[in-house]
Amino acid sequence: MPRLVKWVRVILVAGGTCAAALFPAANAAEGAPTGAWRAANDCFLAGFVLNTDGSVQAAYLSGERDTTGKWTWDGSTLTLASMMFPLDKFAGHLAGERLEADYAWHDADADKVYMQACIFERFGF
Repeated sequence: MPRLVKWVRVILVAGGTCAAALFPAANAAEGAPTGAWRAANDCFLAGFVLNTDGSVQAAYLSGERDTTGKWTWDGSTLTLASMMFPLDKFAGHLAGERLEADYAWHDADADKVYMQACIFERFGF
């Protein structure tokens, strides 16, 4: 019987992990910073909108737009991931009404990765 309990536990943990990977909105815990955010400093990522379904729409200083992104929120860290720009990395933390983020973006023309400390503020609605 203890073996059966162990296998049930393994199956439940594996299923939960797969569900979290397949459905990012499931990671969007209560209190997630959904809505529109714009850069308050000179960040290459000019702004983004976090939708309640786990998708993100982003705009860059270059004029490019990305609608392929997904976001997750673990209660303290906001992570953005882009299918259009897979080498970009974004990890942000709320600091009062601001979002402070470490952002790495890949310049495909120069084949170089740039690091930035970005500050975002809510805007819109």
